[in-house]
This record gives sequence, structure tokens and C-alpha cells, in this order.
Amino acid sequence: MKDNNSKSKERIAIVGGGMMGITAAFELAKTGLFEITIFEKADELGGMSDYYKWDEIVWDRFYHVVLGDDEELLKFISDIGLEDQLFWQKTRTGFYGNGKLVSLSSSLDFIKFPFMSMWEKFRFALGILYSTKIKDPSKLDRIYVRKWLTKVFGRQVYENIWDPLLRSKLGDEREKTSAAFIWASINRQYGARSAGSKIEKMGYVHGGYKAIIEAAKKKLKEYGVKIHTDSLVTKIKPVQLDNDNSKKRLLRLYVNTNNSIHSFDKILFTIPCPAVLENIGINNEHSYWKQLTQVEYLRIVCVFLVLRRSLSPYYVINLLDKELPFTGIIEATNVVSPKELNNKHLVYLPKYMPAGHLVNELKDSEIIELFINKLKKVFPDLKDNDILHKKLFRETYTQPLQKLNFLDRKTGFATPIENVYLVNSSMIYNSTLNNNAIVSLAKKATRKIFQDINVNK
Repeated sequence: MKDNNSKSKERIAIVGGGMMGITAAFELAKTGLFEITIFEKADELGGMSDYYKWDEIVWDRFYHVVLGDDEELLKFISDIGLEDQLFWQKTRTGFYGNGKLVSLSSSLDFIKFPFMSMWEKFRFALGILYSTKIKDPSKLDRIYVRKWLTKVFGRQVYENIWDPLLRSKLGDEREKTSAAFIWASINRQYGARSAGSKIEKMGYVHGGYKAIIEAAKKKLKEYGVKIHTDSLVTKIKPVQLDNDNSKKRLLRLYVNTNNSIHSFDKILFTIPCPAVLENIGINNEHSYWKQLTQVEYLRIVCVFLVLRRSLSPYYVINLLDKELPFTGIIEATNVVSPKELNNKHLVYLPKYMPAGHLVNELKDSEIIELFINKLKKVFPDLKDNDILHKKLFRETYTQPLQKLNFLDRKTGFATPIENVYLVNSSMIYNSTLNNNAIVSLAKKATRKIFQDINVNK
């Protein structure tokens, strides 16, 4: 048994080495007050922000961009020394429906937009403006998304625009989702537009998330953080120890991995709720653990395509066609310079879905074939020899569903087990799932740990 013994610093284990765990480790370690150890089950840090290498191309497994109002993420990028590696690009948005691919990237595009009447466009514009003025969405937490969107935008706009978009993103789960989810999505997209010109701009770091993860890892090692990859945490066990020299109770938290055992003073979980419950191994009636069992996640499959040519000028194409099996078409190289990718073009075809969806049952090759065939419906001139490489990525716990009355089920960072904390994507509120929200939430969790330490002194 390995015991990380230290008389001067509290030892904290961070379970999970995605962006949540990396940020928490960085915030705790830079104070110099703790000994930090990260346990990550994969062979590299990063989680859903890690990268994929093919030939001379190295880029993110899933699509990521930085928006101008991503304050916490931008500060993190600056803190790890990559501020001067951040590049911005004016972007455009497309919509596909009724066999037409059209732009919705300017006021003129909006006037010409063929999928709404002039009255519907007026209602749509007013609805967007109204949504962006809402600062506290707590009331929306108690309203179904269909009811709220219909009230704000009108029935026709809901049926022609919002329902197809929600269907492609959430499937049947859209009927159980609160209005707070779509409010967050609207505000996220509005944040891509600069305050003055309202021009949509998005950014990326030179080298992608590989560069971000490597720079963060370098900083963590400079702060003395120990990083254990290929280390799946299988169990934690709190043990009360005798302490003859003090009346204060002495608690050890033992972390079992697939290859070792370590002891710590505190543990911070950053992994999905089902994995936390498995590690804790507790089956009781405490309301905190009950809430974790109720969290539902959408899965994702994402087809990653390397093309010899561009498909369109749009970063994202929103889909109004119900027959298309993917959530959207994301052409990353309309933000990222193709020079980053050896002058090739990168397209992502994601599909979010509940565990029981039929696509989950398909083999990787079957999903890739299905998605490419349907992509050719949007781009009939796409030839097989335009596709240089294709790969499928899957994740089980991706988008937590924000169902009605989320705030009633929201859990805190401190768990019922003393000195054991939890922060993960199921706690995101007032935002969609993105790395700015992840970084922000991780910082809040570390502030809770600091607060508890100061209270208990």
C-alpha cells in the first residue's frame, strides 16, 4: 500500500483528468497549500477534450470553439501561457431544410430566410431579444421547453424551427426538457457575436486542445501535481484512525485503482454520476446519492471526417430535415485554419441520443456509412474520393438532461462523506455543456474546498 504521507500539506486526490479535473487541480495546486494527485483512466488527460491523430493531422476528437464571452476559459488559456496562441475567425451559420441549404449569418440573410414568413421572422427576432434580456432563468426551470417556446415565438415558429432543432439534439427527450435548457443555448449562441457589430466570431488555440492539455500538464507538473494515467479508480474507502496526540478525529480516504492503493485527506470527484456511485459503493437512502441516481445523460456518437475539400462556408449547419440522422454538420475548418490540418478540411457529424436509441446498437462502420450517405443528401456532389479518412467516436455520459425542476434536484459540492467532494457536468446551470462552463464550475468547487478548510481551522 502506497501512503502519500506529508506533514505540511493536505493531500487531495482528483478523480478524473478531463477539463474539470485539470482546472480544479490547477486552481488548488497554484496556492502551494496542497499535494495534488490526478487519477485518469485513459492514457492521456483531456477526457472529451482530448485529441486524435491521423497521418500528419492532430486535432480534437470532438468539436470545440472559444467564444468572446467565455471569460473563465479565456482566463485559463491565459494562465497556462497560451493567450498569444488564440486566433479568431468570423463565422457563418447555415440551415438545411426542404432540400435547401441557406445562410443565416446576417440581417439580410434573415430577411431572405425561406423557412419563416415575415410575421414569423418578426416574432422570432422579438423572441431572441426577449430571451437575451432574461438574467435569472430560475422560473424557466419549471416550464416545459415546448410550452415556453410556443408562447415566446409562436406556434408556427416552434413547429417549423425549434421543434426540428430540438428533435435533432434531444430526440423524444425534448418533451421532458425545461425551458432553461433552450434559454442557455440561445444565450450561448448570442455570445458568439461581438457586442458592437453583432458579427459572429469564434476562436481556437493554435494546436487545438492538444496544445491546451499539454500546456496545462506542464504547469501542473511545475506545481508538483502528480498525474496517474491508465489509473481507473475502482473504489474509495474512508477509514477513521486513532489519534492519541489530538482530540480531533483523523480521517484517511483510501483510493483504490486498477493497479495501486493511495491515501488522501480529501477527494474531489469530477467524473459522471454513475461512476461516482460505483466508486462510493453506497446503497442507502441519503437524498444526496438519490439525486445522483436520477441524473440522465445523453450519449454521443460523432463521425470525424477528413476531406480534401470544403463542403460549405458554414461552421455549423442546423438541420430542419427530420430524416437526417445527425444533430448538425460542423465544418471545423471554417473556424480553424486548414493550415493547422495540412490543408485538409475537417467535418464532424454528431448525434446525441438516449441510451435506448437504435443508433447505439449499430456497429461503428454502420454508423459511418449511414451518416456519410445522408451527408450526401445535403451535398450531392460529395464523392467518396473526397473523403480521406473517417473515424467514429463514442461517449456514454455526455449531455446531462436538464429536465423540469432541475433546481429542486441540484446537489452541492460537499457530499455526505466527510472531505469527499463532487463536481461534474450534471451541475451545470445557466449554460449549455461547454468548456467555459466546465472551467467555471471547477473553480466554484475549489472555492468550496477553500471555504471548508478556513471554517474548520
